[in-house]
Amino acid sequence: MRRTGGTTLAALLATLSEHPGVAHEPFNPDRLFGAIATAWAQDPDPERLHAELTEVLARRPLIKHCYELHPAPFNEILLEVATGLGYRHMVLDRRAEVDRILSLELAKITGVWGPDEAEAAYDRIARGEEVLAPIPVPQAVQHMRFCASARARLTAQFDALGVDPHVVFFEDVYAGPDPEAGISRVYAILRFLEIDPKAHPKSYAMIVDALTNKGQKTRRIMDAVPNLDEAQAALCAEMPFEGGHFRAS
Repeated sequence: MRRTGGTTLAALLATLSEHPGVAHEPFNPDRLFGAIATAWAQDPDPERLHAELTEVLARRPLIKHCYELHPAPFNEILLEVATGLGYRHMVLDRRAEVDRILSLELAKITGVWGPDEAEAAYDRIARGEEVLAPIPVPQAVQHMRFCASARARLTAQFDALGVDPHVVFFEDVYAGPDPEAGISRVYAILRFLEIDPKAHPKSYAMIVDALTNKGQKTRRIMDAVPNLDEAQAALCAEMPFEGGHFRAS
């Protein structure tokens, strides 16, 4: 899902992997394979989608896919095709779902989706040069409900195919008190994906840099959201516990 640290982690894995990389979230409408998803939305033909996905994934490019942005039937066929081609599946989630939703809403308000844009934009906000709009609370709560359903659907799809994904949480990679624990988690991911870090002499430095220097650090401007307390309270009331349908591997 969005706002789980996937952009940074996927970029790192793409650099270390022997498989070709493509732009993140390639099935989004404006991305490399967006025409496939658009055609599905206009005419949901399972056989055509299966054939198109088989063709574009034949070389097994690394895919970062935000499944909540696509219909469940599309995700189901994508998962089936990728599994048949030998893909290994990793799920990146975030235990603190309220924080994830707040980060997502902040990205929508600021228009900042990647670390390259974040520093300058956040500096302007921190200096008071830019005033943030309030979070649309009902929409944020509704999206959190939708994401809970999306997790349940994906879990069922994995189960139906007999696939056991490698599940990783944002907090275990980025937010723990011990940086070495996050580094160890990344090495566990590399083992699962059969990526040999020894093939890259600077792999350890690359991992450290990704975990410590690449984040957007939205927390530094969260207090600039005018209705932050209201949004947090509404989301917490809807989410009685942190976590979801996945369990860390």
